[in-house]
Amino acid sequence: MQTIVFDTLAFAKKLTAANFTTEQAEAMAGMVEDQLATKRDIKELEAAMKEMETSLRRDLKEMETSLRRDMQEMETSLRRDLKEMETSLRRDMQELEIRLKHDLTLRLGGMLAAGIAIVAALVKLL
Repeated sequence: MQTIVFDTLAFAKKLTAANFTTEQAEAMAGMVEDQLATKRDIKELEAAMKEMETSLRRDLKEMETSLRRDMQEMETSLRRDLKEMETSLRRDMQELEIRLKHDLTLRLGGMLAAGIAIVAALVKLL
């Protein structure tokens, strides 16, 4: 930090004239001198803040790019999983349809055989 000229004696005298004790005036003059910033200090701080802003913007852009890529990968994965699930469901439905047709064929065949047997028994009886 660059040192600037600050007349602590003149400041302390003004405080003493305003009814501060000498110790109070000297303590306040020392505190004020420690807290002063030069234009150079302010420019350095502005430059550091600008550099930090640039860095934060770059980090934010990288994070955005990464998030977009991750979301795209997740979307691709979800689409693939949905397609696999759809294929599996279609296969399961086809298998169920085949089993139902088989069961219905067996039942219909059984009912036809029973019907023929009943008709034959009725023909014999009559």
